[in-house]
Amino acid sequence: MRRVIIVDDEKWIRRGLIQSISWDEWGLSLAGEASDGGEGYDMALTLQPDILFLDMRMPGLDGKQLIGKLNQELPDLLTIVVSGYSDFEYTKEAIRHKAFDYLLKPVKKEELAVVVQKACQELDRRDAERRKASREQGEDWLRQLLHAEESLAEKLVPASWREGEAALFLAHTDRYGDHVEPQRLLPAMQETLSRMQPFLFGGRWQFELIPLQDNGKEWALAISAPKLEPNDMRRLHTSLSHAMAQASGGASFSFGVSRVKRQAGKLGEACHEARKALLRKPLAATGVLQDAELMQPQESRQYPQDQENAFLWVLQSGNRQAAELELERLFAAFTEEPATVAHLQWSADLLLHAMEKQLQAKDARVEDMCGENTLVFAEKIHLRNDRDSMKKLFLEKLLPPLVSYYSQSGEKLGEKAVLELKTWMESNYSQSLSLPQIASSYYLNADYLSRIFKRMTGQNFIDYLTDIRMRKAKELMNKSKYKNYEVAQKVGYEDYRYFSQIFKKKVGMTIGEYRKSIGQADHEGEKQICPSL
Repeated sequence: MRRVIIVDDEKWIRRGLIQSISWDEWGLSLAGEASDGGEGYDMALTLQPDILFLDMRMPGLDGKQLIGKLNQELPDLLTIVVSGYSDFEYTKEAIRHKAFDYLLKPVKKEELAVVVQKACQELDRRDAERRKASREQGEDWLRQLLHAEESLAEKLVPASWREGEAALFLAHTDRYGDHVEPQRLLPAMQETLSRMQPFLFGGRWQFELIPLQDNGKEWALAISAPKLEPNDMRRLHTSLSHAMAQASGGASFSFGVSRVKRQAGKLGEACHEARKALLRKPLAATGVLQDAELMQPQESRQYPQDQENAFLWVLQSGNRQAAELELERLFAAFTEEPATVAHLQWSADLLLHAMEKQLQAKDARVEDMCGENTLVFAEKIHLRNDRDSMKKLFLEKLLPPLVSYYSQSGEKLGEKAVLELKTWMESNYSQSLSLPQIASSYYLNADYLSRIFKRMTGQNFIDYLTDIRMRKAKELMNKSKYKNYEVAQKVGYEDYRYFSQIFKKKVGMTIGEYRKSIGQADHEGEKQICPSL
């Protein structure tokens, strides 16, 4: 996967780019995002991205300065400048400083796609040149071809494959946890293909089979014939799928199949099509064939931001049970029908990134807690194509160390918040105060803050606030001639009747009785005030 970093001081611009990029389609993963040039520079040196989206005007290092520094440190980095029309001359100067391309705000999705595809093609070209320089003698031709630049691919194709049509099947286990033994699977697949040769495509076809993962979970099958009939391709899938299930002890495989190509040199493109089709498999489906030829445009999917916020707030409380419950709810939203594998991976990517950003606000990183950075976890995300294994990754590898961290730092943060809140309430008692709103300003869960508040004060939030208001009300009655309804308003009660009820409950006498007691004390020359609460 190609690594991408986005550097822009406007959060909505970063989020818009993240949600507009077709990460799986272009083979990209989000390595990180930064809100200023200095942070972006440090992040780029640490994460070594392939592509950098960069705003030109930012606090600290601006875009031109950042490009200049990164050109020296990371000469192979492709920088895509994002700027407004008013900065266009500035942007052109940046391009002269070796920026790869630019986009003007507001960024249009179609223009973004063109620029990203061009960047990916350039990276592919560079990779192909490196592979060509270092390729070892004897490596199989199909594996080379799947990674080669298109202009070089035709030279890798054996002579017997240069006539007729070609297509590529990509098989992947439906569940990440399925155990597969490649040494058993490969002979069974080859035997099935050889046995089927006389009965498909008029008996005039050939195949090349290679594992794409050492663990046997992913396989590429290229086929070539004078004419690849759709019915025979489906029969081939049925037979091969059955053989793989038997040889693997019951593991289920789904297949993506490319469009038919007029030449075998296009098998690299065919592999991309087959992978894209496979990613669009419904999560609940197993053992299916996803045909790129039949794929309809995929509907955009709304990210469950509210559920993510709820999870992040609970996570900061350090309560593992509550965090697991919120994570379960969030994954239920991720996998709600008609979710696909691509939807799941995209959602998990965004969640991982949100968890990292929340830690960064406390000068921490996922790597500090878990021993592996977000890039490693992003790669693990894109190896998983089912709900259970994806959720297990978060539950077992990410959640425990983060809960442990927040349980230690969250207690101190909660106590600090309560101390600050008590001081603030003494001056702002007349305002409409909401504990959930206050908690969110500290990035704390409201229930968690409420528990700490009661432990430190001996009262819940409402009772504590009410006592402050009643004390302030008595002070106003003692020292001024405000009317009763004016006193109520000054201590935060618009409803005088409700204020009078609360006053009697807390003070033990009506407002009239209290005022009368003050008057009697004055007449007797003694200022006898009811004991403060």
